[in-house]
Amino acid sequence: MKLTTKILIVGGGPAGSTAARFLAESGREVILLEKNFSFVKPCGGGIPLSTFDELDIPKTLIKKEVKSIRLISPLDEKLDIELRGGSLAITERGEFDRVLRNVAEEHGAHVIEGEFYGITLNNTIYRVEANIGGERIEIVSEYVIAADGVNSSVRRALGIKPSPSFFTVSEKLKETETDCCEFWFGFSHAPGLYSWIFPSSEGVSAGTGCFETGKINDLFKIFTERRKIKSEGLKRIYKVPRWKGDLYNKGKIMFVGDAAGQVLPLSYEGIYYAMKAGELAARAIIEERVNEYKRMWKASFQKRFFLMHKLSNYFLKNDSSTEKLVALHKRPEVQEASIKLWLRKDSSRDSLQSYIKLFRKFLI
Repeated sequence: MKLTTKILIVGGGPAGSTAARFLAESGREVILLEKNFSFVKPCGGGIPLSTFDELDIPKTLIKKEVKSIRLISPLDEKLDIELRGGSLAITERGEFDRVLRNVAEEHGAHVIEGEFYGITLNNTIYRVEANIGGERIEIVSEYVIAADGVNSSVRRALGIKPSPSFFTVSEKLKETETDCCEFWFGFSHAPGLYSWIFPSSEGVSAGTGCFETGKINDLFKIFTERRKIKSEGLKRIYKVPRWKGDLYNKGKIMFVGDAAGQVLPLSYEGIYYAMKAGELAARAIIEERVNEYKRMWKASFQKRFFLMHKLSNYFLKNDSSTEKLVALHKRPEVQEASIKLWLRKDSSRDSLQSYIKLFRKFLI
């Protein structure tokens, strides 16, 4: 059996579903191929509230609205920061992804549950082999968008190395409560990264990260002891890509979201940037200028990602440097610059320059 379409999107998470919606809205023929409709990615589910208006996402998906964050230094210095002029929306990833796929389908995308197996190029046409309902199917398309996550099968089929990554372990704890997003720093439980407690629809999402998977359960135990919470034994381990900014497209195959490593360094926020990548890739296809995707991404986000990469390398290299990070955020002007860049997504020249000025001595 053979299916034919203008654009095939592999992966039905936020990046793929957003691309599918924009393409379908423009009248393009698109198939969205998602391996597992019931998969729920381990994720805190935090998204800037402004994203819902920016990308026309149903606000019924918001489970909680968070108006402050708490930074906890390795020496237990606590700093509460009010998110003036914005807030964080907490979502449940299973529902969030499902609704985004439904919205894409309502706009005309053909959404199919099936697994990508391989891809070949025949002149200017891509032939993708997939398993749909236990049957081997060939999908023929002019464009392919790889939105299939950190373990991208499309990357692997093309012989492209996986993104560098780190590991996270997370757990939903129904007996723990918090009204803010907590970021806990300390090499004892999150070497080079951070641990977190985020509000959830029931209780909290708790987790930590590290670069060696064999240590992660021990680190999570250390963190739960420090935070004085008790694991309920339902932990999940998952990989998160680290940004390099070196992969946008290969021919008319475009890479978005985790498949392209588009996770912001330092904060490790990925949902917003995945959806924006899906939008930009769709716009490039609509204009029939694939290389515009790379240009638009770099114009919108390159400076921000590079800046956060440099700051991450400095502030997360040891506990002493992380103490400086928390101490700096006691200053109102640092809080304001961070909120503009991180929460309000202000990429204006003035916003970036004010942030760079505040952190200049750490960017050498």
